[in-house]
Amino acid sequence: MNLQYLEQLIAFEEEGTLSKAAETLLLSQPSLTRNMKTLEDELGVQLFLRKKNKISLTETGKYTVKEARKLLVHEQVFFENVQRFSLQATTLFGGICAPGVEWELKNRLADKKLPQTLKLELLSHQDLVEALLSQRLQFIVTDQKVTDDQVLSSGFFKEQLYLAVPPAHPYALKEELTLADLANITMLLRSDLGIWQPLVDGLTDTKFIVQKDWEAFEELISASALPSFSTNITQQARETDDQRIHIPFSDAIATKTFYLSVLKKNRAILTQLTTN
Repeated sequence: MNLQYLEQLIAFEEEGTLSKAAETLLLSQPSLTRNMKTLEDELGVQLFLRKKNKISLTETGKYTVKEARKLLVHEQVFFENVQRFSLQATTLFGGICAPGVEWELKNRLADKKLPQTLKLELLSHQDLVEALLSQRLQFIVTDQKVTDDQVLSSGFFKEQLYLAVPPAHPYALKEELTLADLANITMLLRSDLGIWQPLVDGLTDTKFIVQKDWEAFEELISASALPSFSTNITQQARETDDQRIHIPFSDAIATKTFYLSVLKKNRAILTQLTTN
C-alpha cells in the first residue's frame, strides 16, 4: 500500500472536499480522485459516498482515517528508531535536567578522549525517567537518584550557584552571598534553566532580563554591568574570560547534586562516564 494515499485520505477528511485537499497536497484533483479510487480497491472497501457534485466519507472511511493516523505515527517511530540504532555506535542519547550538565558531559568525553558525540534533551524528572525506561534515551542525569529495579544510579557531580559581577560592582568584595541579597536588583538571565527555574521563580523581588540565545547572552554579559548567574560548571565552559568576579551563594538550595542513571544492561555507559 502506498502510505501517501493514506496521507491524502486524511487531507480530504481535514479539508472536506477533493478540490481543497488537492490544493493543500499540491496535486491535481483528477490525480487525487484516481488515488482515492486505488486506495478503495487495495483495501477492498467503500471509503466514499459519491453523489452528484458531492463526495463524503462513509463510516468505514471515517474509521480508516482514524486508523491511518495511527499507522502514520508508527511509521515515523519506525524511521526514528532505525536512524537512532544506526547512530548508536557514534552517538549517546541522553536526557538532562539542567543546562550545566551538558557542559560537564562534554568535558568528560573530551578528557577521556571518547569518540562518541552527545544528543541531549532537557526534560523534567518524570519525563527523563519515562524516556529511560522506554529505552528512548540511553542515560539520564537528574538531581535525585532513580529508584527502580531496572536502573543503576550513581552520583555524578555537584553544581554550585554563583553571582557573577563586574569588579566595580558593590558585591564584588563579598566572599559569599545569600539569595536574599538579590532583592531589588536587575540581572541578566538565560532561559531554559531546568531544575534551577524554581529557584529563580522564587526571587520575586528581583528583575530579570531574559535571553534565550546563548551567544547573545554572552555578548550581553560582556557589554553590561548587570549581574548574572554562573556556576562552577559554566565558569569552566566559557571559552573567553568574562573578567567577572564569581561569588558563591551559601543557601542550601544553591547547590545541586546530580546523578547519572542507566538501565542495568547499559552499565558500560555508566562506567564510561563516571569512572576517572
